Amino acid sequence: MKKTDLMLEMISDEVKVVCQDLRREYGISLLADREMLAMEKKVSPELFGMLMQQLLAFHGDMQLEMAEDLAIFASEHVAHTTGCPSADMVLDLCYTWIACEHGIVRKM
Repeated sequence: MKKTDLMLEMISDEVKVVCQDLRREYGISLLADREMLAMEKKVSPELFGMLMQQLLAFHGDMQLEMAEDLAIFASEHVAHTTGCPSADMVLDLCYTWIACEHGIVRKM
């Protein structure tokens, strides 16, 4: 079995993990894809690919909302939330990646 990056594997010996790749079954909606392409030049190709991957698990309407939020953040550094905890967790991570790449992370 392929080793995954699940935190659960690090903290438990009693869990079996079944790895799947469902990316082909859950694509990016056309509208979300267009919105993401509008911000493609504002981040590196590697980061752009990572951001696209984050949208896969969401419904097309939420993908579009998240893509719009990411495009705004990449352009204006204004972060929006959705009120949906799963989407907001992903957005927070994506905003952090963009902030790191744009060099706007606060020095600790």
